[in-house]
Amino acid sequence: MLADRLYRPKDGEMLYHYCSPETLLAICSHKTLRFCDLFSMNDFMEMHWGYHIWEIAAGEMIKTVGKELLDDIDKIIHTSGLRALPLAACMSTQGDVLSQWRAYAHDGNGYAIGFNAKKLLSLPVRPLRVSYDETKQVAEVKKIIKVLHEAESEAEVKRSEGFFIACTHLAFDLAAFKNPAFCEEQEIRFLHVANLMPSNNSLRIVDAGGTAWEQESKLQQISFHMTRGTPVAHLDIDFSNRGKEHPISEVVIGPKNESMLPGISIFLETLDIPNVKVWKSKASYR
Repeated sequence: MLADRLYRPKDGEMLYHYCSPETLLAICSHKTLRFCDLFSMNDFMEMHWGYHIWEIAAGEMIKTVGKELLDDIDKIIHTSGLRALPLAACMSTQGDVLSQWRAYAHDGNGYAIGFNAKKLLSLPVRPLRVSYDETKQVAEVKKIIKVLHEAESEAEVKRSEGFFIACTHLAFDLAAFKNPAFCEEQEIRFLHVANLMPSNNSLRIVDAGGTAWEQESKLQQISFHMTRGTPVAHLDIDFSNRGKEHPISEVVIGPKNESMLPGISIFLETLDIPNVKVWKSKASYR
């Protein structure tokens, strides 16, 4: 819904996933990327910041579009979390950033895996380029509000299914907005949405599927891992098209990691990840 946030990579563009040594092993062994419950990620403001931007934009548009429309959009945004769960895998456009090494790569002892960006777009995901500029964030949401207002003004059927879908997309695309303090991350965020379905007196999470490699993707069982004693939903999505594709193009060895370049190259070739450029981080780390 936030068209300005859709990520459109150029030919040869790379995206980097910073990770621990154990995660490198898991990714390379299974040829999968893990998509985790966005509400459980490191930054506790992950979704709250986006809603904060929505509130500012809505407040500035109330005289233009009216309170009723904004209330209806807000209701859909609020209830979207009861219908679906956004799962995310996070990348960076930069492969050697000190803050990323510290936060996401085992305090510099891990790795950054470089993926061919265009190949990752073949997965059942919605790719979003994260914005860290609060002024631009508000402007983008106001632009969407204006579009929805114009569409509703001309629609014969008000608050149609199309309106509902557009507002739901907006709710999840707000995940593309982050606090300016994180601007060094230069993040590209891949979203995969799972459905929340009624189950007895509660809900259960069910994969919503999608299109992968131009074919309908097979529905997968949602899995969980524990983080600080709390179960976190995740989905491991195959990025190799069952071994036919090789999107890993680079592996960067962290600044505190003592692994030798030839050893990592042999490791990758042995796991059928061919022709990978392996290099050492140049970040100064004390």
